[in-house]
Amino acid sequence: MPHKKRANRNHVQVNKILANSELSILDKNKKGKKISDRIPRRDNDPADRKREQRILNDDSDDDSSRKRLELKKHINRELQQQKQQQQPQQQQSIIPKQSRKNKYYLMNHPELKDVIKPLPTKTKKRKHESDEEQKKSEPPTKKPCEISKPSICDKLVSNMITSRFRYLNEKLYTSSSIEAQNMFKKDPQSFHAYHQGYATSMSRWPDQPLDEIIAYIRKRSSNLIIVDMGCGDARLARTLKSTHPNITSFDLFALNEHVQVCDIAHTPLKTNSVDIVIFCLSLMGTNLTDFIHEAHRILRLRGTMKIVEIASRFENQPQKFIRKIESIGFQCSKTNSLEEKTNAPSIYFYTFDFVKISEEMKSKSIVALAPCLHKKR
Repeated sequence: MPHKKRANRNHVQVNKILANSELSILDKNKKGKKISDRIPRRDNDPADRKREQRILNDDSDDDSSRKRLELKKHINRELQQQKQQQQPQQQQSIIPKQSRKNKYYLMNHPELKDVIKPLPTKTKKRKHESDEEQKKSEPPTKKPCEISKPSICDKLVSNMITSRFRYLNEKLYTSSSIEAQNMFKKDPQSFHAYHQGYATSMSRWPDQPLDEIIAYIRKRSSNLIIVDMGCGDARLARTLKSTHPNITSFDLFALNEHVQVCDIAHTPLKTNSVDIVIFCLSLMGTNLTDFIHEAHRILRLRGTMKIVEIASRFENQPQKFIRKIESIGFQCSKTNSLEEKTNAPSIYFYTFDFVKISEEMKSKSIVALAPCLHKKR
């Protein structure tokens, strides 16, 4: 029996490509339809079909060679694309999965070297070797800029400032207000040096006592007349300038326009003209009793005197200080100095609120506090 002639396998694909080329633009844009389901154009000519078949069989024709070559290229291009899509599927089905991992399979089948890519060999590495490789592969991280260390000259300057502050601080605690005022008149730069050292030491404190006073005054009426004794840089007046304009600041030297130069033992204010008097770390001279007497003179009846001082100055006996002030003509309405140490172990400043209860001083008792001196090194 003679062998049958093998039919052309590409005739189905050629028919599909020709049918697709005969479609209109509207039919090509439609989605969801297969090429075989689409309707060909009605202006199809059987002579064109024969001519296309002759072109595929390399038959000669009388038409122009340009059109024939373009159509042939178009058909061959479509056939190649379809073969490329089917080729990986056939390769996967021909080559068994287990043989891909077998290195001896490629040695027996050299024709499949281009098809099968050998797997990369994995070598076991120790932990420290892998960590070193990761560090090399990672980009170098930028180290944060370190704060430049102070030079020897800066250290010497800071030591000079602190030593001068300690000297001036001791002078203020061991001299009267008149002597301190004369000292600052002779050397005005010493007042600036004192407040510069005071600001550096204040930055190390756990609490800022003036913040509590500012919060207290903000809750009070804006029409109150307030006096800040020993104001320094008049931070109280500068902070509450918009809400409480009636704040007067007194000190021995004026650091800004808010400060009035005056000895707080003798102020130019009238008697019974002030609502609140504030001593915030300003009971420094040996004549601090005169400061309390002056506050009693200028305060109105039922006026308030607020005192904030370092706890160590009272030598664990704040009750004696309260009795001395009350003997002058005040009454203690509020304080944190009488709290138990178990409840408040970290009190660095004692606060007192005294109310004026008599227009005349009952007695001229002497009030004394221990000076706040720095330890000598």
